[in-house]
Amino acid sequence: MSLPEKSSLTLLLLLLATLLAGFASTVAADAPTANPPRATLSQAEIAPKRGLFYEIKGDTATVYLFGTLHVGKAEFYPLGAQTNRALAEARKLYLEVNLADSAALARDVGEMATYADGRSLERMLPPELMNRVDIALRRYNLPRGSALRMKPWMLGQTLLLLEAARQGYDAAYATEIYFLGLAAEQHKQVLGLETLAEQFALFDRMPEVEQQRSLDEILTALDDPGLATHLQALVNAWAHADTRGLEIALQQEKSEPTAFARDVLPQLVDERNRTMTEKIVAIAHSGTTSFVAVGALHLVGPDGIVERLRRRGLVVRQL
Repeated sequence: MSLPEKSSLTLLLLLLATLLAGFASTVAADAPTANPPRATLSQAEIAPKRGLFYEIKGDTATVYLFGTLHVGKAEFYPLGAQTNRALAEARKLYLEVNLADSAALARDVGEMATYADGRSLERMLPPELMNRVDIALRRYNLPRGSALRMKPWMLGQTLLLLEAARQGYDAAYATEIYFLGLAAEQHKQVLGLETLAEQFALFDRMPEVEQQRSLDEILTALDDPGLATHLQALVNAWAHADTRGLEIALQQEKSEPTAFARDVLPQLVDERNRTMTEKIVAIAHSGTTSFVAVGALHLVGPDGIVERLRRRGLVVRQL
């Protein structure tokens, strides 16, 4: 697998990790629980700046926009005091998907990410590819019965998440999980800009043969140390609030001559940026101070949410 393809898989992992963690229960340990508000704010006063953080001024409301990381480490928390204060001020928390709605998440995963009608990976995959899958399942200690029910695209992303956990980056320490803990303590309403079904549809409509090809490429990438290098670079950019570093990474992905960059990335990033921008514009005009948290890679670049909001006439200031 070429270097660009490896980095594309890293980007995909970062975009989907929190959603996959809900299904790949063997990956995540207990999610990080937020400290009581006073202790969190006290510790946060000396916390380094992480992620991307913006203030959006609408006609009648302020929206705080935070660029999240979908995998992480315990050492990344607490986030800075400015971020914690903004969330405390907001009346509502918006995530890409409402991860607090466990019933909806389970339903969408069951309907779109797993086989029905008696099909399974063992029956659908060519024998050689199935043999490679079995090797990976043993490596990551993923129960075979659960794995065989997954569609190829879902198993591929789950294996990427398991590899990230092996490298020390856990979806249990996703920024969204941290915000969910604080929102629960503060009794805030949690909402989603999208549904899990909408996100999964981007992959589920891939023909079976393309899903199998993607799984084959992921299995190859898992044996390459370059995958860990790319993941570390993107995580480090987020951990150091490096807007330019994240932007460069996304630009590199978009310029690569790969099927992922050509067919999947425009839908996974650009198309979703358009729809999420429209929803954030509506929130900014809602009269309610809100906190919106989406993947940091959705915020950067000329087609990112931040620039789209500015083109819509909103005043966006990086904090």
